[in-house]
Amino acid sequence: MTLADKIAQLNIPVCLPQELLGDSTDPTGTVANREAYVRGRTVVGTGAGQLRLGPGGGFFGLVNQTLSGSVEVPHPLTPREQAEQHNRLQRLARDTRLGIPLLEISEGTHGSLGPGSTIFPEGLALGATFDPELIGQVYAAVAREARAVGIHALSTITAELNRDPRYGRGIWAFSEDPYLTAAFVGALVPAVQGAGGGLTSDESVVTSLVTFPMESPNVGGLETSSVEIGERAFRQTHLEPWRVGFAEAGALMTEASEQTIDGLVVHGSRKYLTDLLRDELRFDGVVIGNDLRSLIREHVAATAQEAAGLGLRAGVDISLAWDEIYLDQLAAAVREGRVDEALLDRAVRRVLTLKERLGLFENPYVDAARAERVVNCAPHKALALRAARESMVLLKNEGELLPLAADRVRTVALIGPNADNKLNLLGEYNAYPALHETPSIREALTRLLGDRVRVRYERGCAVTGADTSGFAAARAAARDADVAVVVVGEQTSGGYFSPDRTDGELKDTASLALTGVQQQLLEEVHATGTPTVAVVVTGRALALPWATAHLPALLVAWLPGEAGGRAVAETLFGRSEPTGRLPVTFPRDVGQLPLTYDQKHARADADAYIDMPSTPLHAFGSGRGYTTFRYSGIRLDDSHITQDGRTHLHVDITNTGKRAGTEVVQLYVTDDLASVSLPRIRLRGVAKRRVAAGERVTVSFPVVAARDLTLVDEQLRTVVEPGTFTLSIGSASDRLHQRISLTVS
Repeated sequence: MTLADKIAQLNIPVCLPQELLGDSTDPTGTVANREAYVRGRTVVGTGAGQLRLGPGGGFFGLVNQTLSGSVEVPHPLTPREQAEQHNRLQRLARDTRLGIPLLEISEGTHGSLGPGSTIFPEGLALGATFDPELIGQVYAAVAREARAVGIHALSTITAELNRDPRYGRGIWAFSEDPYLTAAFVGALVPAVQGAGGGLTSDESVVTSLVTFPMESPNVGGLETSSVEIGERAFRQTHLEPWRVGFAEAGALMTEASEQTIDGLVVHGSRKYLTDLLRDELRFDGVVIGNDLRSLIREHVAATAQEAAGLGLRAGVDISLAWDEIYLDQLAAAVREGRVDEALLDRAVRRVLTLKERLGLFENPYVDAARAERVVNCAPHKALALRAARESMVLLKNEGELLPLAADRVRTVALIGPNADNKLNLLGEYNAYPALHETPSIREALTRLLGDRVRVRYERGCAVTGADTSGFAAARAAARDADVAVVVVGEQTSGGYFSPDRTDGELKDTASLALTGVQQQLLEEVHATGTPTVAVVVTGRALALPWATAHLPALLVAWLPGEAGGRAVAETLFGRSEPTGRLPVTFPRDVGQLPLTYDQKHARADADAYIDMPSTPLHAFGSGRGYTTFRYSGIRLDDSHITQDGRTHLHVDITNTGKRAGTEVVQLYVTDDLASVSLPRIRLRGVAKRRVAAGERVTVSFPVVAARDLTLVDEQLRTVVEPGTFTLSIGSASDRLHQRISLTVS
């Protein structure tokens, strides 16, 4: 391979619609540009440094023609056409001098991005299920649909924690908790990479976990601001999902963080991208870089050539940004001896090895007819509905207002900006257009109730803005109804560049209150005296003190995906039980941040602020169903174990209500006396159990000292210290019903 051949393999540019590129020579905006790149006819640089690249390495996001709705495309490609497009490009690649197949990468936060793909719940919605097995099934379906159309790797599957709700990119993350996130990652990686018999299977793709090692909590919750966290805190709180994802599950791709962490720019940090990632976590895949410019922005590199050398030495293998740094400037640095070509060879070898693992050298093509059969097939639709149902979190249900009874409710006033907005249910980086039915809450509710119950709809207001002209109609609808359902929250529709989006990438916020006049709408409807249910469509934790204090029922619907409208309607009328639990803490006010459930003792026991309590509004793990449970009989198989030992904890739960229901039983651990300060409680087990009315069942948890009782000591060693531990069982982090002591020696 020539130098130009090697450089081309390391550049897998993000595809952007031509409408956003203008006069750019980026090889992604037009069919002609893409084909020229694949054939090795793209020229970069100027003058003596000009370089004609060899055949291109692949593309990122080729099927995301519209940037999830940022631009309108007259004729979006169907799944069959997406597969045919990839096959056409692969044939061109195979016909080049080297014949190296293309590597096609795509976003995959909660579904494959090609139009028509199944749109599953996103981020915290999946986290709220507290069900790792379900998450594995969801991502196996996502992988199946992606590979069917010719995608080989899914990126933006988040392994980092959601510890600051202001941060817009937290929309992709599952939870603030390391144990829960690690459980999800441990389930999804083998499902994505091993479904159907390994990476060469037509049902598997590479998992790209993001963003390593972390991008949040960052200063001020702002996209490009730095992360200021110490090594011990990082290892104690943030490392577990990465260890599970790489060292245990074997994820083969990751994207380097765009942040500076403790003064180190990650894109140029050997400490993070080699010493930690490859040596300690045994990562054996490919590292994506999307912001090598951060080295220049942070004044670590003075020139593009210096940035290229720093990135390559640190361990960045692929560049997604079409940037001179990894194009002509990297080539110049190698030619002039500033960068050892052996480092370039190392990166190229990693890329080619990944293509080989995927079986692309033997068969880079896909069956276009199969893509039609697999994408959004009936089992995947059913799975999207199940995930949406299980993500619903009921935070308040005063007087058992819910579930509503169709035989007692004659008229429902359905109000709010998200009541009839199907796109705001779908989340960020969704398959747009869907090419299949994605009913709004209004449409789903009307279909569910038929002629039995009248649904009177009024929008009331928008998600943003100060227009209150719809309030009068909303009040009138509420006064004439037996119950009012007001659907408020966030706006994620409109695509990446929409100025009206309130959440998602590049949409950080300084306030966690409802935007626009939505709270005023809630107040106006509540003032009519009609019992009012608030349904909140959101991708982040919000501060909802007024709604919590005044409304009888509060349901968090998150970003529930294509079946979200139906899941909300079924939950309101008791066809489905809300079994979701909060995977993040809901604060009273943004001024409490940072606020997670796993606070150290001093913060957990702190006095109130002068203007509000210091406790959360809704604690991590909170949520209720339509029945009640009693906990009893906590016990251990062995109450004394060694530092490398294990035992089992058992507890009995009894359904004390009149209907069957699901309880989410949570195990928390407290280290009674340690050499370093630790959180007061840490989640170390979750179990969902369906229990019939009046039935008692036993729930059991394994307790493994080397997994569940560790700490990072003063010397940064992960150890189990001898002593006593309190094991607590409850239904939320602030509702612990049974406790027992365990001794470790």
